[in-house]
Amino acid sequence: MDKKSVVFVADLSYMEKLEVALKSLCAHQGHWKIYVLNENLPTEWFALMNRRLETIASEVVNCRVSAESFKAFSLPSAHIHYATFFRYAIPDFVQEDRVLYLDCDMIFTQDLSPLFEVDLNGLGIGAVVDCPTTTEGFNAGLMVIDTAWWRQHKVTESLFDLTQKHHQEVYGDQGILNLYFKDAWLRLPWTYNLQVGSDKDQYIYGDLDWYDAFEGVPAVIHYTSYNKPWTAKRFNRFRDIWWFYYALAWEDILLRKPAVKLNFSDVVGDFSYHTAIYTNTADIFELEGLLQAFPDVAFHVLAHSHFGFNLVKLEQYPNLILYPSFDPLTSRKVLEKIDFYLDINPFDEVDHITETIHQLGLPVFSFEGTNHDQTGKNQVFKNDQVDQMVEAVRDYIDTIER
Repeated sequence: MDKKSVVFVADLSYMEKLEVALKSLCAHQGHWKIYVLNENLPTEWFALMNRRLETIASEVVNCRVSAESFKAFSLPSAHIHYATFFRYAIPDFVQEDRVLYLDCDMIFTQDLSPLFEVDLNGLGIGAVVDCPTTTEGFNAGLMVIDTAWWRQHKVTESLFDLTQKHHQEVYGDQGILNLYFKDAWLRLPWTYNLQVGSDKDQYIYGDLDWYDAFEGVPAVIHYTSYNKPWTAKRFNRFRDIWWFYYALAWEDILLRKPAVKLNFSDVVGDFSYHTAIYTNTADIFELEGLLQAFPDVAFHVLAHSHFGFNLVKLEQYPNLILYPSFDPLTSRKVLEKIDFYLDINPFDEVDHITETIHQLGLPVFSFEGTNHDQTGKNQVFKNDQVDQMVEAVRDYIDTIER
């Protein structure tokens, strides 16, 4: 079987993220020739990767790029590195007539081989529309590239010329690529580049339809913008999938072990039970004591704002899971998971949550000083009856059948 060619661009700060992306790529298919355009990745890393990947008839090629000609170009955001412009040099290194360009902040959940069979209809690239930013241009995070076409049309030279003229007016090299190709690019199915980094932004903009626009798990998850899954804050979908591939051992991938078909909770284990707290304060009544009393219960805490340090410091307890500035999809998924609710936010209630919990038929436990229910449905304890609440909750979860 001939090797299929893919190309990544990476700098030293993204070496770990590149390796996670490579794990997900190789988990579904071997026989890859992987070009990595870079200026400073260690040669030892390439030696190690090549020793690993020879097991699946794959290789990694170290493509050194001189960065000097790119450093003067403007960048649209602080989280973007000038190395992104290295994509212009792809035809200088890739000799195959077709190559698949992939960003390092992606995870691949399926075999990408079908993209090598796509008919580009005489165009230079295929890409996915840059949703939700626009319905016209494309996102350059995944591109099916006809490198022969690029060389024939001297695309690299044209991109440099356009960049010199317009780099301060457009969104980095992606803006330049869109200027060059305009309407002369093939639209690929959305599943090949779903930008979940936009989740939080779309919620802020009031675009609640965004979360249901794509159903299921895409072939390519793109963690765009600054909302990356490797940061402390849970801001977007499929965060657990990135961490699954981070945790996945190379030997499981190379030997095609069953672990490749698992998920993150299978790797680290899941909690036996789940509860939630919707809050607008970091000072949640008796939270630390309850975290200690129920190490087998995951406490999902959601707020419409960022969390104060009084709450963040409690992340020392592994059963505390924080969701700052949560969106409707996050709320929905948490509510689908919980076994009971703790009404222990001492200030104003968030989103009439106790009424929602009652409609779900789940029990609610509260204290007199935090109770938001006027119907009598909550199980309410005096403020000093923490032990009694713990006993009541334990009695309840002991009745839950798994």
